[in-house]
Amino acid sequence: MRVPFIRSIFAALLLTAPLALPTAALAAGPTPAEIAAAASVPTTAAFVATAPAANAFEIASSRLALEKSQNPAVRAFAQKMITDHTMIGEHFVAAFGKAGTGLTPPDGLGPELGAIMDKLQGETGAAFDKDYIAAQTKGHQAAVGLFAGYAKGGDNAVLKAFAADTLPMIEMHLEMCYALGS
Repeated sequence: MRVPFIRSIFAALLLTAPLALPTAALAAGPTPAEIAAAASVPTTAAFVATAPAANAFEIASSRLALEKSQNPAVRAFAQKMITDHTMIGEHFVAAFGKAGTGLTPPDGLGPELGAIMDKLQGETGAAFDKDYIAAQTKGHQAAVGLFAGYAKGGDNAVLKAFAADTLPMIEMHLEMCYALGS
């Protein structure tokens, strides 16, 4: 089935690239418009399997940032991610309830995103901040692609509207990541 493959690709991006790239390289990443233009259309099953886990990761890693970071800019960003992604999660639950897909979203982060959380939990100071920002950047890049792709061609009208309505906020978050990483 394609869904685990797509979730694995999303998680692999978060596992490898963000923690290996210097923060300056992430600041020079593709614009949200470039990512959206290149986005492929995921299946509904892939969207439902990926979006909630990615959203949960944004919240969990940002809660960790509030505990670990001493950087006021990182802490302010983390608080915004918790607030905004909590709202996104609530809107997803509402849309999913109306969508009638017959699918079941996964529980938790999954092993790949859990591994990133484990790595972040073991870090402190500037190393934590750098890797948290990198993970947020890559996560938001992947989310822009996922949401833009589904918004332009998803086959469930309710989830397609949710993706389109949510995309501007995720794009804004990506721009914030770039600014924080510069």
